[in-house]
Amino acid sequence: MPKNTKEDDKIIEENLKYIGLNLKKIPSSLLNVEKIQYKPLKTYEDNNYKIYKYVDVKDIEILITPADRLDDLNDKLKKALPLAFYLDSKNEELDDKYELFLNMIRNLSIDRMLEIEQEQEKLNKKIPYEIKYKDNFIWQIYYSDTEDKYFMLYSSNENNSKALFYLIKKKLSRKKEKIYVPISHLEYSNSILKKTEIADLENYLWFFTKDWPNIYEVYNQNDELSIEILGKTSVYENIKSTYKISLQDKEKAGEIFKLIKALFILQSNKEMEYDFKVVVNDKGNLDFCYNFKKITYENLSEFIRQEVELKSERIETLFNENVIIAEKLELLNETVEKQKEEYLLKEKQIANFLECKKSFFGKVRFFFNKGKKIKKQEDKKENNKEIENSKKSKENSEDKKDLKRPEKLENKELYTIEDLLKICEILVQEELRYKNMQMDIKALELKKESLERKIQNATLYINEIESHKKSIFDFWKFTNKDESNMLVEGEREENENSNKLKKSFNFEEEIESFGKKIDIRQKEIFTKNECDAIFAIRNDLNTFNIECKNKVLKKDDALIEKRIKVLKQEYIDNIEKIQEKAFDIFGNVVEDKTKIKTLKNNKHREIEKDKYKILDINPNTTLEEYKDNINNYKKLLQEAYGKMQTPYDIQVYKASNEEINENFEIFDLNSNIEIENNNKEDKVNLYKLNVKEKMPIIFYSNIMYFDNLNKTLPDGMDIETKVLIDLSKFDKKLVSRKDFYMNSLENEFENKIQLFQVYEFELEFKDI
Repeated sequence: MPKNTKEDDKIIEENLKYIGLNLKKIPSSLLNVEKIQYKPLKTYEDNNYKIYKYVDVKDIEILITPADRLDDLNDKLKKALPLAFYLDSKNEELDDKYELFLNMIRNLSIDRMLEIEQEQEKLNKKIPYEIKYKDNFIWQIYYSDTEDKYFMLYSSNENNSKALFYLIKKKLSRKKEKIYVPISHLEYSNSILKKTEIADLENYLWFFTKDWPNIYEVYNQNDELSIEILGKTSVYENIKSTYKISLQDKEKAGEIFKLIKALFILQSNKEMEYDFKVVVNDKGNLDFCYNFKKITYENLSEFIRQEVELKSERIETLFNENVIIAEKLELLNETVEKQKEEYLLKEKQIANFLECKKSFFGKVRFFFNKGKKIKKQEDKKENNKEIENSKKSKENSEDKKDLKRPEKLENKELYTIEDLLKICEILVQEELRYKNMQMDIKALELKKESLERKIQNATLYINEIESHKKSIFDFWKFTNKDESNMLVEGEREENENSNKLKKSFNFEEEIESFGKKIDIRQKEIFTKNECDAIFAIRNDLNTFNIECKNKVLKKDDALIEKRIKVLKQEYIDNIEKIQEKAFDIFGNVVEDKTKIKTLKNNKHREIEKDKYKILDINPNTTLEEYKDNINNYKKLLQEAYGKMQTPYDIQVYKASNEEINENFEIFDLNSNIEIENNNKEDKVNLYKLNVKEKMPIIFYSNIMYFDNLNKTLPDGMDIETKVLIDLSKFDKKLVSRKDFYMNSLENEFENKIQLFQVYEFELEFKDI
């Protein structure tokens, strides 16, 4: 290792002074050389911190290892030595370690030390809302339960040594100070919930929220333990909110665990029967609801009792209906059997006639012999059938058994989950029997209807044969005709007009392909001036809508003047950047080929539009000039608006506490963007519009933000996912109302709860 220069020595001296460490007189608090006994857990994940504590810095021993931080923990421990070995300048065998320590001091950044000091000052006042915090991994503090000691395992290969020297500085201080840190390689304590219960709870919460939660054990300044559960869940469509569950005592934790476990068992076993909804409440916690009613541990027993009673009543009702259906089924069976026999008789008569008409002698024989016996034979067979049917009916009635009554639960004051699952299973079986019998009824009714038509056709044909038996000549003439087969079933075919399937738009999965399709189309149909008009309204929607009024008032002009002042000030603030563009000299000339830009990793050479140029803003812009410019764009926009239509049904969103007006409005395809951009108010309206296929709408695709003179602009909606709608052309029909709470981080320590009130509208063209 090269020798230190005078400059290096000066830096080392200053840093040692800041830390408060005198290498010539090492305090006893740093000279502990006892070997720490520690056995790492085999199943622990090194990148996952489960336990956070306030630990007294004087209780933390410091070990330094030459192994990397991400190396195997056993290897790091084998090579680790106490800090004292790196502070001994007199032992020649430890010279390399002493020099390494001096090098770490020389490379120490005081600014980084100040950062960690400020961070720990905040952490000593309040625990972060999300428990973890930025760069918490740098501490690498472990706990040995065999010796009841904490120790830091610092890697000498680390570039960032602020945690090590912060700890040394605090150990040298006389004050008793604690630091808030994650304890590496430490499992849950089993004090509030068992490890197995916490693992189960993770699975249960994922089942309901479809997002894995983070579960921590946190010890506060007074060493009081709590379990903190943080995760995300969907609150409306694809909008997700953070939730946090705090469990301070064993009894409350046990109740929450039992509630979630019970609901999980019910829904996972009978998913079609139960669908519990999870919602974020006004405290940022999770509520479980069923049929819009909140379920808690306190009312869980009552909920189970009510469900058992409701399902028992439903089973009894279904059984009674099934008894009636069974009787109807029996009658239908008897009717169908009679129809079959009647039809078979007529079928044989017609088949006999068709066989006889094939030859001369057959026709004669049928006319003089068989034909006369048809009716007698029919009567004889009818009598035989009635006898057989009565025998069968008697046999069936003797063999028939009553429907088996479903099992009943014993009446109790309190029912268990097991009882509810059992009654659910009985109900499922009874519903299945009901559905099967209903299908049997429908099949028999169709069969009965079909046989009625067949019998009717056969009867008509037999009657026609009988009507031609008045004379041999008429009968002869009739049998020589080429008759169509009268036994065709003649069933009615019901051609169901299947509804045309409409494509639905999924933002997360289709926005990339959808954006490219839209951008390609808009590049084809819109002129440069029309794109400028669409860009202009994006930057001053209010002035456009004021100029769309039938009568512009003085107060409206005052609002426009106020907007002009804001734009002028922005122009002055950005004057250097504006002058760099030098558009006064070059205009919108094609950029030279050396100027390569990227848009979502796609290269291009296009110039981004300048809103000050489009809006004609400069320090000398007057109200009249600005209004004239806006009105010119307004005319262009009104002419261009109908050119673009949505290719299929889409949904657009706007979060605002102002009512949406009847003129131009800007919405977003992504509801999450609207939520994120409106996180200041405690209560916000979220407007959702259902825009139907082929409705006029303009999309803010890439072409609206670049001139594309080089024809290199990538296709897509990579800048924004906004859309422009002229609501004066539509009627809005309110189709639903819903409220949901959104829990989000306001800063590292504070969260914010917002109430969003959703108004969903269906758009319809106005009758003109």
